[in-house]
Amino acid sequence: MKTIFYSIILVFTLQTAAQEQLNWVTSNELALQESATQNKPVFVFVTDQQNSEALKTINEHIFKSAEFSELKSKMILLKIDISDAQSSKVRLGVHYTKQFTAPGLSLINKYGNNTVEPLVIMTPENCAAFLELINENLQ
Repeated sequence: MKTIFYSIILVFTLQTAAQEQLNWVTSNELALQESATQNKPVFVFVTDQQNSEALKTINEHIFKSAEFSELKSKMILLKIDISDAQSSKVRLGVHYTKQFTAPGLSLINKYGNNTVEPLVIMTPENCAAFLELINENLQ
């Protein structure tokens, strides 16, 4: 029984390791304040903590990519968890990604306005194009 429990914990930990290594801010207000004071855009990751193919694609093609490793220091990282449908964070997720479901990614300015088209269809090609768009936006 203990072996099964530890195996489940290990699998969950490995799947979220790429996200957890990043310094995520979870408060929208704090992210916007940091954006204004540091003069950096905010990279928004909207998640519902569900283990989906889309989340696996984001982990593999965004969070674990060399491009993202280079870009992350130029942005404030904001994670919005919309697992609780009654949470006010759901409205933020919809505002930033223009969809009612997760996952989704966007880049916003210090005023909370999108500066690029949100990424909501997760394919390796779309992830690569999104990272290129962010890189161009940060120049």
